[in-house]
Amino acid sequence: MSYQVIARKYRPAKFSDITAQEHVTRTIQNSLRMGRVGHGYIFSGLRGVGKTTAARVFAKALNCQKLMEDPEYLQRVTEPCGECESCRDFDSGTSLNISEFDAASNNSVDDIRALRENVRYGPQKGKYRVYIIDEVHMLSIAAFNAFLKTLEEPPPHAIFIFATTELHKIPATIASRCQRFNFKRIPLEDIQKQLQWICDAEHITVEGDALQLIGRKAQGSMRDAQSILDQVIAFSAENDHEGAISYQGVGELLNYIDDDNMFDVTDAVAAQNPAKMLDVAQFVIRNGYDEQDFLEKLVEHLRNFLVVQNLGSTRLVERPDAIRERYLRDAGNFTPFLVMQMVDFLLLTQKELKFQFEYQFRFELALLKLIDIVHIASSAVTPAAVVQPQKKKPLTSH
Repeated sequence: MSYQVIARKYRPAKFSDITAQEHVTRTIQNSLRMGRVGHGYIFSGLRGVGKTTAARVFAKALNCQKLMEDPEYLQRVTEPCGECESCRDFDSGTSLNISEFDAASNNSVDDIRALRENVRYGPQKGKYRVYIIDEVHMLSIAAFNAFLKTLEEPPPHAIFIFATTELHKIPATIASRCQRFNFKRIPLEDIQKQLQWICDAEHITVEGDALQLIGRKAQGSMRDAQSILDQVIAFSAENDHEGAISYQGVGELLNYIDDDNMFDVTDAVAAQNPAKMLDVAQFVIRNGYDEQDFLEKLVEHLRNFLVVQNLGSTRLVERPDAIRERYLRDAGNFTPFLVMQMVDFLLLTQKELKFQFEYQFRFELALLKLIDIVHIASSAVTPAAVVQPQKKKPLTSH
């Protein structure tokens, strides 16, 4: 049997398995209990957060025979049983009641007309025919218009579930006829827990910090995190500790810029040390890191300083405990005003670097400029923005 990637092997089969989207799954389960199932749904959100998975579980539940025949199971469990004929057909990919379309490659008027003709026919088994249309924003305007009448007055057996990463591209005439659910970015902690559960199931030893690094790289996408984990497992297969996954190994594979490099920048700024700053710039260039990516992570690094300075704690800093302690320790090296000045400069530099020649020199110059910003601000008595106007003396008559 061919290898099945982690993202498919551990794809949720029940509502309760879908991570961090309780606001969606609870609403859908309540609609099933109450028998208030709509005819059109739009699932929107970042890639890899569970939109299509939720649509598939919902479609499976709609025709589950146990949910239809057992009122107590419907009210108490409200999950597809996975054992009835309809659920087995769905799992094996032979169900005729559920159709999935990719709007990116089937986006013409003719494709929608064919779908519209197909909608007229009722289900062979069960109660509903469910149409899942992925990346629906890729449909042409003409295709949307051709679909409008069907969506406005659908047959009672037809349910449409649209998934999209770009909700703003869907015409209002379509969106207003559907129930809309916005899927949240998955929190880092939830991604880390899921990856740990997968590693335990696969009997793989892994460091907690390594999973956190994978989660940060995934930026809220569970599928991205699982794909990265697949790469990391293959990369770590030759480790001495039976394929153990380490933080260092993950960083090496992902070519990830370590937090220590970020602290090297702020340490050089605090110490007014241009030689150390140039060493950091050379490290980035010599190791082939992307300069734009480095500046982006430097902005995030300074954001963490602002969080600590304003909250007095690291509860919103998604880093290992040792790094959090360092943020607490170093936050006093700068005022919030200086940190915001550096962030403003870096955001402007990111835009300018895209169109500049002599890229390496511009990058070095940008890092050196951070020292200059802090030096100028520190040498001033008070920032101009906070200088208080002098009070005028009252006029006296002679």
